[in-house]
Amino acid sequence: MDVAGALSGRVEAGWCPHLAILVPGAAAVVPALASFYGLGARRNGWLFHRALPGQGDADRAALTGAGLDVAALEAGGRLAVAEPPLESDPERWAKPWVPVAEDALARGFEAAWFSRFPIGPDEGRFSAALAFDRAWDEAFHGRPAVSLCVYIVDEVDDGGRDERLAALAPMHDGVVVAGAGGAELIETRPAGGQPAKR
Repeated sequence: MDVAGALSGRVEAGWCPHLAILVPGAAAVVPALASFYGLGARRNGWLFHRALPGQGDADRAALTGAGLDVAALEAGGRLAVAEPPLESDPERWAKPWVPVAEDALARGFEAAWFSRFPIGPDEGRFSAALAFDRAWDEAFHGRPAVSLCVYIVDEVDDGGRDERLAALAPMHDGVVVAGAGGAELIETRPAGGQPAKR
């Protein structure tokens, strides 16, 4: 999925959204992430990838295979791949990363670009993840941060996709979905059109 193509015009205008993305299957996750991080790198963003515990090296290799120069970005202090433990408390999922983002901004980056491992199509996992997305939104909304929450929907029918989009909309500025012509951004919160202040 060409996430960069769906976002580039809006992000160039200074938008710092909290986004969700509905990918059609597991095979689309890494290309979507590589496209997202590539756009962030071109926009002077500091990139942060949250991997599952024990999966950091595999994610590095996959992102590299998808065309992202992970080694150079890490060596230049422009990308961090972390494997923090999975949290049961949504507040601990989000708030500790605010000072990390602020430190990146103090080093001259325009915004922090965050993403993470995908949440699969299971309804229980999807519902549980919403509390974490809500906490992330509360911690980062209005800050110079672009975030992408990844959801796999390959086993979900069209009606189920619409329900998931509706559930994600209140806590995300937009949802990226696969369309006939590629990735499409559906803006879900009008207030998300305002640039974040530094």
